[in-house]
Amino acid sequence: MVKLNLISLIHAKVGQQETITLELDTLKIDDLRLDYLRGDLQLTRVADGVLAKGNLETSVETECVRCLETFFEPVVIELEDVIGLPGADVTVERPVCMSKDGWADLSPLIRECAWLGLPINPICAPDCRGLCPQCGGNLNRGECTCETVETLDPRWEALRSLLNEKA
Repeated sequence: MVKLNLISLIHAKVGQQETITLELDTLKIDDLRLDYLRGDLQLTRVADGVLAKGNLETSVETECVRCLETFFEPVVIELEDVIGLPGADVTVERPVCMSKDGWADLSPLIRECAWLGLPINPICAPDCRGLCPQCGGNLNRGECTCETVETLDPRWEALRSLLNEKA
């Protein structure tokens, strides 16, 4: 969980600002695992809460679409959201509100932004060779020893015979 104590901003004047630095190691938020979370958050008191704005760097555990191995993908989280005052209702537009004692859990926001920051098709390395289409072995670990079966669409057989005649 990423909890912030915002008690000093609850009774502050609109426009008052604070900057906090986040330095967290391995973190698990529901179905999301982060290797680290670092960055500065600018907190500004606004009329209906506290605006949290900043860029956070993290590394999200994900799965390569080619070889299916898990790896950590670097992600920059661009966070900008209003944290509701104590007693405010949590809604889709405002997923985080402060408790009566001034604490706010930013985990839902960080989770959402981290998922959105991941590429659609994450790849562990640009030269990832993926899986063997015959046996499913990971080609990054070594050459496959299964026999490759050459399948040819029967509609192309006439062209294949022409190639064989030329050779």
